[in-house]
Amino acid sequence: MKVNIKTVSEKAGVSTATVSRVLSDYPGVKEKTRKKVLKVISELNYEINIVARNLRQRKTNTIGVILGNVLSQFYSIIAKSVEDVANKSGYNTILCNGDDSPEKELKYLKILKANRVDGIILTPTGKNADYVNWPIESGTRVVLLDRLIDGVECDAVLVDNENGAYKAVKHLINQGYRKIGIINGFTDRTTGRGRLDGYLKALREAGIPKDNGLIKIGDFKKRSGINLARELLESNNRPEAIFVTNLDMTLGTLITIKEMGLKIPDDISIVGFDDSDWAPILNPPLTVVSQPVYNLGSTAGEMLIKKIENGSTNSGKEPLIVTLNTNLTIRNSTVSRM
Repeated sequence: MKVNIKTVSEKAGVSTATVSRVLSDYPGVKEKTRKKVLKVISELNYEINIVARNLRQRKTNTIGVILGNVLSQFYSIIAKSVEDVANKSGYNTILCNGDDSPEKELKYLKILKANRVDGIILTPTGKNADYVNWPIESGTRVVLLDRLIDGVECDAVLVDNENGAYKAVKHLINQGYRKIGIINGFTDRTTGRGRLDGYLKALREAGIPKDNGLIKIGDFKKRSGINLARELLESNNRPEAIFVTNLDMTLGTLITIKEMGLKIPDDISIVGFDDSDWAPILNPPLTVVSQPVYNLGSTAGEMLIKKIENGSTNSGKEPLIVTLNTNLTIRNSTVSRM
């Protein structure tokens, strides 16, 4: 026999509306009635048809999250923080590994839209502006995380990338370094562009000319840190210090330094962007630009859920941009050359 909400109501001796209120944990149902309905549900092994209920309510209590490389500590912390906020507010999360691929990003945007999620948190590649605008214009709530997209007017939560990079490079300059290399990620995305701008700003202020041979552009992944650090350290134009603009590439750079038998900071100094549990226990401990990663994700989650609950959309409104500060955490991976 097919069990449905009417079957439950008949056996429990209550209306279908009362069963629906119990299933939705709606207030106003007497405790005795609630227990009776739940007992019948258990006896009949009744399972809620979530898809049908969502179609009726036009709400899924689900948010989609499209992040970059989820193997990265940075993105795993963000995933955790978004999920914490969502669970606290009664929402489920669908986590998608965009892998910094425009093709995968587009695929997951379509999947989430087809699954009628109530909102999307997106770390964008910057390549699908037209498609990102479509769910926004059709009423899906979207919050951008860590990056903006040219051509998309959307709420976002960012960190101050330029100022963070500026502080890191200025610290090196103040210690007497003049030949400073940078290993950076995609400069067509606002994170990479902002961190490169901060690096160049610090050099300009110190009167140090830009040297394209000291600027290496990768993809924010460990392998590019390994390869680009070797390019810098084996060149005739070898830097005195390297600024690396994310955690994964910093790890790659450290691997190369070790493989080449170099010592930090005697042979080469290094400052990374992003802190981690292992940075302070290295020998020597690593100087980093630390950013509030957990708060980055939780702020985006809270912003999205507030938009869903209030029924507000991005369309036709001035976007709300929240920018979180970074801090320079000075340890011992650099040394004064003064």
